[in-house]
Amino acid sequence: MYRVTSQFKATVLARFAAALHQLDDWNREPNYLEEERLFRALGYMKRGNFKLAEAELKELSGVFASPPDKNAVVPLITRERYTKALMRRGLAQLRGEAA
Repeated sequence: MYRVTSQFKATVLARFAAALHQLDDWNREPNYLEEERLFRALGYMKRGNFKLAEAELKELSGVFASPPDKNAVVPLITRERYTKALMRRGLAQLRGEAA
C-alpha cells in the first residue's frame, strides 16, 4: 500500500472543495454523474484511500469539462440524493480528522 503524505491529503481535500465551489459558481446541485463521482471520492477519503479519491476527482473534471448529454437517461434513484450540503458536511468531518 502506498504511503500518502499530509500534503497530498490536503491537495485532494482542496480539489474536492474546488469541485463543490464550481457547482456553487454554476448555482446548481450536482447531476447524477457528478454526484456519483463526488460521493465515491468522499467515501474513499473517509476510508483513507486518497489515491482512489484523486482518480475519482480526475474523472469528475472530465465530466465537468464535457457538455451535458441531453440524450442521457437519468437512472431511477430510490435513495436520498447527495446534495452539496451533505458533501460539505463530509468534507468538514474529514478536515476535522486531519487537524
